[in-house]
Amino acid sequence: MAMPRIVAVTISSGAATSGAFAFQGQRVIGVVVPSAWTAGDVSFEIEYPSGTWVKVVDRAGALYKLTGVATSAAEFHLTAGDANQADIVVMGAGDGRVVSTNTASEANVNQGADRSVAVILADQ
Repeated sequence: MAMPRIVAVTISSGAATSGAFAFQGQRVIGVVVPSAWTAGDVSFEIEYPSGTWVKVVDRAGALYKLTGVATSAAEFHLTAGDANQADIVVMGAGDGRVVSTNTASEANVNQGADRSVAVILADQ
């Protein structure tokens, strides 16, 4: 079994989306957020086709998101196996990015400062 790969991305101050990261044929298994996180869930976007970013949704068409992200503690959030999460695989040949998302409206929510986020990827 290959070791997980950790990719660091940044959501800039006043923005809701991170820089892009390459999937390299792997799936997202977790996300580590910093303790200074502006309140919001974590969702994902995938670039497809090239230059167009689309939101990742579950089989029912609902936005796939990690909920309950604390604003006072660094936390590791698993993307699968949670009772409130769809068990989906986020992978592809293109790029992905992390999105800070309003819990109620699911609109993008800007971060109050630069936020470094670790995306944990692993083979299927």
